[in-house]
Amino acid sequence: MSNKLSRRDFLKAAAGASGVLVAGAANIGSLPVLGQGDYQGSIVILSASAAEQHDFMIEGIEAEFPGIEVEWRGLTSERYTELFAAAEIAGDQIDIMDLNGQDLRRYAVGGRLKDLSDVDYLDRFRPVGLETYTIGGKLWAIPNGGISGFPFFFNQKALDAVGFEGDPESYQDVVDMADDLKAAGYAPFTHSGQNIYLWPIWQFWAYAQTSGNKPLEGTFNALTGQAKFTDPDHLAGLEILHQYTADGLFSEGVNSLDVAAAQLSLTQGTSAFWYHHSSFVGTYRSGDYPNLDLSFVNPLRSVEDESVRRQLPGGTGWATGIYSRIAPEREGAAHAILKFMTSDEMVAQRNALGADAVSTNINIEPSDDPLAVRYGEVSASEQFTYLDWYWPPEITRAYQEQQQAIVAGMASPADAAQAIQDVMDELFADGYEFEV
Repeated sequence: MSNKLSRRDFLKAAAGASGVLVAGAANIGSLPVLGQGDYQGSIVILSASAAEQHDFMIEGIEAEFPGIEVEWRGLTSERYTELFAAAEIAGDQIDIMDLNGQDLRRYAVGGRLKDLSDVDYLDRFRPVGLETYTIGGKLWAIPNGGISGFPFFFNQKALDAVGFEGDPESYQDVVDMADDLKAAGYAPFTHSGQNIYLWPIWQFWAYAQTSGNKPLEGTFNALTGQAKFTDPDHLAGLEILHQYTADGLFSEGVNSLDVAAAQLSLTQGTSAFWYHHSSFVGTYRSGDYPNLDLSFVNPLRSVEDESVRRQLPGGTGWATGIYSRIAPEREGAAHAILKFMTSDEMVAQRNALGADAVSTNINIEPSDDPLAVRYGEVSASEQFTYLDWYWPPEITRAYQEQQQAIVAGMASPADAAQAIQDVMDELFADGYEFEV
């Protein structure tokens, strides 16, 4: 059975990957013990997520493969490339790479991942996940986790405090209540502005609106030289971010807030909105936050055309693959562990961490958490793939720096767009070619 999608079908699927939920009970079952060859010893997993969040997986691997000891190194998404490079230069052992999908293209085209096109268990996964991690006709990583994204979280207590009824829908809704929110002790928006890694998510949803709901097509055009990042639709996305700043909607010192500080601002009741990943639902459910009554909406409409859909960026789980330079004696064990890590049994537990509304694995039921169910109903069908999963790293960095500068008042949207396009032009001059 082929898991390939046509380019046209992929664009449709990427926009609505989560629209189909699997009904019926999950048939997880136990897996047979997988062969690891003669290898006994350490297997090193370089992951963008923390080891303490994956004790179940580490313990599961070690129980399934006697004689294997898992060393799970949580590098974080924002420092993955830096710490991976340091490990490589130092000659450290690297076996399995558990990536944020943003970095997959970097390592696939850079020759750091093995081709997984011929593994024999691809029928477990939703085709959109496999297509997302396929570049140049080869599959470089297995989708692992939940199909999830970035909605606008808000504290219902804050909206109640200012008498706002129903769900906010437009930018103007927030502007109209901003003064009352501040008077009640709430900054309208908090954001993890110090974590430069998280600024591009603002361009993703904004550009989805300013492009007339064609964010992938417009991005591909810019990356193939058929359009420019200075064109009106791309520039308008940066102008939306600037408007949030100009209207005073961000909390004071937003560029100095890390994720923990931004989260604290929402949970302690000093900010009304937080644009963050849907996995925060799992954090909320596992904690005690008396000042927070959590809800969310899709990104607010920030263009005049009311027919434009309020899409949100998202992804198809972690991208888990095998390091291309793995020592031959460990390769068989790594393949067996990869198969186990992406089994229904393990992925179901990974899904539970973030109360994922939709799993990358076909046979896993979605979470029954009310907020997860709401995500599946109102957000999943409006989700499209993060644009920086296609951008070359240099463009990602340019957006990060320029968006942070816009919020700091150090760059205009037009100057920022030109700086980004200058980077793109340099890449073209160096022979860059975009490949889906």
